[in-house]
Amino acid sequence: MMYDLLLLGSLIPDDKTGYKLQKIVGSSLQPMRKVSSGVLYPSLEKLEKEGLVTSRLHEEGRKMKLWHITEKGVDRFIELMKQKIPSDAKRNVTQHFKLRSLDSVTLPEQLRILEEFRGFIEEDLCFYQAAQADMEAHQKRFPERAERFHVLVEAYELDIQIAKAKLTWIKKQIADRK
Repeated sequence: MMYDLLLLGSLIPDDKTGYKLQKIVGSSLQPMRKVSSGVLYPSLEKLEKEGLVTSRLHEEGRKMKLWHITEKGVDRFIELMKQKIPSDAKRNVTQHFKLRSLDSVTLPEQLRILEEFRGFIEEDLCFYQAAQADMEAHQKRFPERAERFHVLVEAYELDIQIAKAKLTWIKKQIADRK
């Protein structure tokens, strides 16, 4: 789902080469994470087999393939944008890309995506706060390891502050759309 969403969404504004898609998808993921050709091109070929994209040779100095999203591909992209995001390892990346593609869906769908994101971040915040409180309790119960627990308390504080910043941003985005 994640790569389909990323690739289809990247093609909505205009046709792109595989190289350009690789750069866009890579920048949509975590910093310094590259998307290999071994992942990109099989994904594009799968989308092409499903009739969601087409490709054509384009010569501008050298031969390259240009990828184009079909009407069926746009429909699939909108369907993916409407799907709830599973709570798995790819949740943050998928949510991040949905946020970057909000302009591709209706206002009610934008609000639903933002509310879903808010729910995830509120859950994360509760988890970080509980974990931090647990580490503070361990710090008192095990004074010989207090420094280790202090480091963990501080790391959770960073997670808490990031979650709070995300919530502030989300609330502003929701308010701006109402």
